[in-house]
Amino acid sequence: MPRDPIRVRREVVDGRRVRLHSVYPDGGRWRDSATHPPLLLIHGLGCSAEVWKPAMRRLAECGLDRPVYATDMPGYGRSAGPPEALGIDDLADWTARLMDVLGIDRVHLSAHSMGCQVALALARRHPERVGGLVLVGPTEGADLVPLWRTAVGLLLDVLAEPMLYNGMLLKMYLQMGVLRYFATVRRMVEDDPAERAAAVHAPCLIVRGGQDGILPEQAARQFADLLPRGSFLPVEGSAHAVQFNAPERFTQVALAFWSRAEAEAMRDGGENGVSRGQAPLLDTLRALPVAP
Repeated sequence: MPRDPIRVRREVVDGRRVRLHSVYPDGGRWRDSATHPPLLLIHGLGCSAEVWKPAMRRLAECGLDRPVYATDMPGYGRSAGPPEALGIDDLADWTARLMDVLGIDRVHLSAHSMGCQVALALARRHPERVGGLVLVGPTEGADLVPLWRTAVGLLLDVLAEPMLYNGMLLKMYLQMGVLRYFATVRRMVEDDPAERAAAVHAPCLIVRGGQDGILPEQAARQFADLLPRGSFLPVEGSAHAVQFNAPERFTQVALAFWSRAEAEAMRDGGENGVSRGQAPLLDTLRALPVAP
């Protein structure tokens, strides 16, 4: 059986141990993170880095020239958290401190569901540390998707997700605990990503599964329009967790998007930390078909 490329270790952030999943390039060497940003994957409400494992394995198969990281945020999965639930801006600042611990100046981001709010907050609060954002099934605030619609959508999405994902979801919810879950929901709805979308200047791709019961397609398209550099892409045949249910398609889309983001940064003269003359993401990515 092939060796699993995902390594799991513990790091210490703010004095608390957190679980980190990582995939490294063959040979253990990679390029400068300032010009070739690593990939950082952010999970959603009640979840953990487990939701990114299929995508991380697929990314490893692509022969990446940079690391891929996914962590359990504080109070999620197997990461210790403070007694109180953290808000979106708190989690974004915590992510920046995690990057400090890892010695990373700048990353490309992908996030899922509520994690998209964290990624967008990181891009607003620490713009110099963020390259391109791939946002999978983002929660967008009550103005675009009313809370009752999100609650109903959670129930509908369970019917569309595979049993493997639903079983893992239950395990992750139990790890977090009911009280922290609902305390986090209260903190989540305090953040309105649509209202602050204009402050996000990084390129963003909204990815929605065609069977996503949580995020209506119209709301996803509206959110992409609100982002200064936003675009939208549907992925048919998948529900809310595209990165888990369709890792091949997710990887194809995400790598092509990040590659284009780096190419645009080169043409702009390196304003986003990519120097002229540096190759975008990977030579192999240029052969990937761009999603229609």
